[in-house]
Amino acid sequence: MKTIYLYLALVAGTISLQVQAGSELDTDQIRRLVKQGEIFSLDTILKKHPQYMSGRLLDLEAEVEHGQVIYELEFLMPNGDVVELEIDAASGEILEQEIER
Repeated sequence: MKTIYLYLALVAGTISLQVQAGSELDTDQIRRLVKQGEIFSLDTILKKHPQYMSGRLLDLEAEVEHGQVIYELEFLMPNGDVVELEIDAASGEILEQEIER
């Protein structure tokens, strides 16, 4: 009986991700996806891109876009530039980068 409830909870979680396409994920949703191995943690993402570690993280959002979880990061770099990144949370690949000088 407990297995049925667990299955329903997992299905509901999957459906809620699809329903929320284009919206932000909250901390609990992100933790669940990291724990399930579906996406990388922020710490892992930052280790994959050490060139941004010298900057100061100003903003972080996680959104579902086209069924894909995207981290949107904004860094203030030591030279004063603001770097905005969109990173695929499942692969760690940088999808888009914008630099404001």
